[in-house]
Amino acid sequence: MPNMKAIINGQNKKILSPPDQNIDKACNCTRKESCPLNQNCLTKNVVYEATITSNLPDYQEKKYIGLSENTFKKRFTGHKSSFNLERYKNSTALSTEFWKVKELNGTPKVTWRIVRTAKAYNPESKRCSLCLCEKFEIANYPKNNLLNKRSEIIAKCRHRRKYQLSLHNHDVIT
Repeated sequence: MPNMKAIINGQNKKILSPPDQNIDKACNCTRKESCPLNQNCLTKNVVYEATITSNLPDYQEKKYIGLSENTFKKRFTGHKSSFNLERYKNSTALSTEFWKVKELNGTPKVTWRIVRTAKAYNPESKRCSLCLCEKFEIANYPKNNLLNKRSEIIAKCRHRRKYQLSLHNHDVIT
C-alpha cells in the first residue's frame, strides 16, 4: 500500500505537469462546416467572444466575452443548453440576451471567435492568466454593446479551487 507522501506526490505531479501536447485533433465535429470555431473547437484555455445578431429591426449586435479552461466545445455545449432550455435562460448574460430576442419573435444568431489563449491557474505562482485575460478584455472593450457586467472584473478565480485540499469530516470512533 502506498504511503501518504507517495499519494500526495503523485497527485501533485498529475496536477502540476503540463497537459499532453500531442493532441492531433483540433476539431471532432461530425459536420466540419457546422463547427462553431472553424475546426478549432477542441482548443483549451481560451478567452472567446460571442457575437449575437438578430433579424429584428433596429437590433444592434452585442458581444459577450467568456472563458473556458476545458475545451471550447465543452463550454459551447453549456451555452447551447442555455439557448434551448428555458430553465437556464439566466445562466449567462449571453443566454439572457438570446432569450430576450426569442421572446420578441426574433431569430438570434451567435457567432464565436477565440480572442486569445492563456494558461489557467498555476498554484506555484498563484496566478490565473486565463481569468486575468478575460478581465482585461472586458475592461478594455471599446464599445458599449458588451453584455458582460463590469462587476465580473472583480470576481475571484474559479480555477484555483481544484488545487485546494478538501476537508473531509470523518467520524471518530471512541
